[in-house]
Amino acid sequence: MQNPQSKTFTTALGQCVCGPHGRAALRVLFAAVFLTSSVSCVTTTTGGFEPEASEKQAVIDYSRLALAYFESGDLASARRNAENALAIDSRAADSLEVLALVSQREGDLSLAEEFFVRALREDSQASRIRNNYAAFLFERTRYVDAQRHLRRVVSDAGYAGRAQAYENLGLTLLELQDPEGAQEAFLRAAKLDSALVQSPLELGILSIQHEEWLEARAWFERYLNARTSAGVAESVAHSTGALRAGRDLATASGDYKAAATWQRLLDARSSAANQ
Repeated sequence: MQNPQSKTFTTALGQCVCGPHGRAALRVLFAAVFLTSSVSCVTTTTGGFEPEASEKQAVIDYSRLALAYFESGDLASARRNAENALAIDSRAADSLEVLALVSQREGDLSLAEEFFVRALREDSQASRIRNNYAAFLFERTRYVDAQRHLRRVVSDAGYAGRAQAYENLGLTLLELQDPEGAQEAFLRAAKLDSALVQSPLELGILSIQHEEWLEARAWFERYLNARTSAGVAESVAHSTGALRAGRDLATASGDYKAAATWQRLLDARSSAANQ
């Protein structure tokens, strides 16, 4: 049985979308890894520019600005630039996606879904948008729908965020009580990107549940190393699942002093949550 724990689902913008009860989250690409924040000046039709080409570039520039403003948390500017792009081209999928993300952040979920659906209607091959829509569905506990979209995303071998999408798929499959499928997804994610933090942790937890202690320890050590490599400060708390994994591994190896340390951290988290 899966232990309740705090997880992170990543979006194409590198942001995390929390699941119910703080258990899990998909990442919205959700990180600058998948979005380009650098933008050029918005092009206008002047001089020797071809009007059609100039308008196309303006849509691209407005959409990039909208994404950059959203990443920085300036929702008003993100919305304004997205709407500027759509005023030129009402089918601009990237700007429709920004309006979806802004609406989601503002809590207007019905409108957010409308924009996501419109964006994918205009560009059904946009894996980043589909990943972010899956994160939206995950947040609303619509795991079957999220899984369906994520399977399409991971089938896109050219998608730069494929490893994170596999991780998102694994988190979704855990919610669907499919630990075997989740394990396969996490393994694919870890193979595609050795820098991922969540996947080795989840693989360690799954190995502990099967009492595969050597594999569990190897995955947990990889999780700890990935945290360090990612620049996560020691002061940043581990998730509940990571604390439990650390305690269980220490107990299994007979290191009761370390196990007691992990348990104290768990108790402190529990006490803080109950205050």
